[in-house]
Amino acid sequence: MKFYGMRNGKINVDDLNISFTKFRNFFLDIYSFFEERGDFKLAFYGYKSRPRLMKPSPETFLFTHIGNVDVFPIEENYYKFNKVTIFTLIEILHKYIWKIDELDDFDMIDIYPDTKSTAQKEFREEINKYLIHLDDGYILTEKGYIIDRPDDGLGHLITIDLPPQTSDTVTEQVETAIKMFFKFDSNLEEKRKAINILADILEPYREKLKSYTTEKHDKMIFSIVNNYGIRHNNLNQKEDYEKPVWYQWMFHYYLSTVHAVLSLTKDHFK
Repeated sequence: MKFYGMRNGKINVDDLNISFTKFRNFFLDIYSFFEERGDFKLAFYGYKSRPRLMKPSPETFLFTHIGNVDVFPIEENYYKFNKVTIFTLIEILHKYIWKIDELDDFDMIDIYPDTKSTAQKEFREEINKYLIHLDDGYILTEKGYIIDRPDDGLGHLITIDLPPQTSDTVTEQVETAIKMFFKFDSNLEEKRKAINILADILEPYREKLKSYTTEKHDKMIFSIVNNYGIRHNNLNQKEDYEKPVWYQWMFHYYLSTVHAVLSLTKDHFK
């Protein structure tokens, strides 16, 4: 339901920006809601015969993954968290959140490693309401990592599933490329490597691509990464261009091409 301001176009939430301090306070509110509901009980303390997921203790577990001794209890230490700490913590909490009433439906072996709690979706929906208003916007993805908020076209590409026959190897490569390119603190070198990963996925299909595209298009696909400093390092590379702008375009182009090729071909990596 939309209330008066939004219903009458007087308030546009999409245009709002919040400070990191304000976001950190919102994070505590969200964390407290799910913690009070019991959704971190399995992670922190264990449930019935199931041992805690953060072992040997939440304090030591979070220290080894965040490198900060003062993280747990979260409600007592949150005000000291910087962006790296809080974003890392959000990803960890998303991974280990579980609704208690769902646990009785699974045997111990069933919840590792691929089963997910519906609490993850709820947690994403809540945290994303505020992540999109911090800086230029971030998103906690379904895969469980925080990335820069992409434009609409890329937003669709990074959230849709690959064709069902895609091998685990290729799926992992695509997920790695997306995470590497869009993670909130990625630099140009990481973005370059992400583009390279997508181009490498296409390499084994090069001959088959000629059946789906023109030879000119086939040459263009690989000449971009081979001549603009993405895959090779030599004096003939073109390096004098606006990389932040063109890397965005390259990633969009190669991710789109990967989706297209995997949809058109029946033979995939095994």
